[in-house]
Amino acid sequence: MKIDAHSLPDDPEQLKRMLLELQQHMDEKLAEKDAQIHELLQAYNAKLAKEYAKKSEKMPGAGEVFNEAEDILDEHDKALLAT
Repeated sequence: MKIDAHSLPDDPEQLKRMLLELQQHMDEKLAEKDAQIHELLQAYNAKLAKEYAKKSEKMPGAGEVFNEAEDILDEHDKALLAT
């Protein structure tokens, strides 16, 4: 929107109204851009979280092998509690 200085009105009240309308328009555009930036940042952060999140590689039966010490302690604890 290009404005020529010769096409502007001389009335100060009309100029004030035009300025306020322009300011309101710019505030609305800025709010739209802020919302768009926020949405893009959320999508970007979600993508990063998905890409670099902790990943677990589960092997069938692995819990049984590595819980041997816990099973022994559990049996020992049961024996202590029984006495």
